[in-house]
Amino acid sequence: MADLLKIFKKNSLVKRLDRIKMGDKQEREKIIEEYIPFIMKTVSTVTNKYIESENSEEYSVGLEAFNEAINKYDSKSGNFISFAKIVISSRTKDYLRKTKKESKVISINQFPKEEQENIYNNLNTEDFVDKVILKEEIKTFEKKLNGFDITFNDLLNEAPKHKDTRINAISIARYIFENDSIKTELMTKKRIPNSKIINELNVTQKILKRSRKFIIAAVLILEGDSDLLKSYITLDKEGVKI
Repeated sequence: MADLLKIFKKNSLVKRLDRIKMGDKQEREKIIEEYIPFIMKTVSTVTNKYIESENSEEYSVGLEAFNEAINKYDSKSGNFISFAKIVISSRTKDYLRKTKKESKVISINQFPKEEQENIYNNLNTEDFVDKVILKEEIKTFEKKLNGFDITFNDLLNEAPKHKDTRINAISIARYIFENDSIKTELMTKKRIPNSKIINELNVTQKILKRSRKFIIAAVLILEGDSDLLKSYITLDKEGVKI
C-alpha cells in the first residue's frame, strides 16, 4: 500500500483532461507523450504489424486519433482508456480501408523469434493501462474516505511507516471486513469498534489509535469493487504485498 499512497499525490487523469480542454497545451503534450506506448500498442493490434514510431503514417493516424479522443471525451463516455482505444482503432481501420497499403510497417513475423518477444514486451501496456484505470478508481475511493472525514493527506501523513505495523493494520482491516457485525458497526457509526477488536484480536488501544485511518482505508478498499486497489493490500504467506 506504500506505492498506492504515492499515487494519491498525483492528479487524476480526469482532472488533467479537464485542464487540456481549458486550453492547457503543455498538459496535452505531456499526456500524449505518456500515452505513446498505448497508442503504438493499439495501432499495432489493428494492423497486426510492428509500427515504427518514425516515418509511419499509421503511427501518425494513431496520434491524431488519440488527440481526437482527448477533444471528444466526456465522463459519460466511460473510461477514457477504453474510449481512446475505440477511437484509435476506428481511425486506423478507416485509414487501412482507404489506402490498402502496408508501407512503412514491418511484419513482426519477419523478425527472429527473440526479437519478436522483445517487441511484444515493449508493446505490452497492461501495467500502464492498469495505472491509468487505478487513478480513476482512486477518485471514487476518495469520496468514500470523505465519508469518514479522512483525506489522502491524512493517509500520507499518518500511514504506518514500518512494514510490520502495516501488516498488523491490514490484518485488522481484513478481520473487520470478514466479520459482518463489526463491519456494519464501522460503516454505520463511522468509527472502529475498538473494544471488540481489542478483545477479539488481543491488540492494544495504542495500535488502533495510531493506525485508525489506515485501517479504515484498507477496509473500504476490501469492501469495494476495485481489484487494482485490492492488489495493494494483498496478504500472503510472506506478509503484505506493498
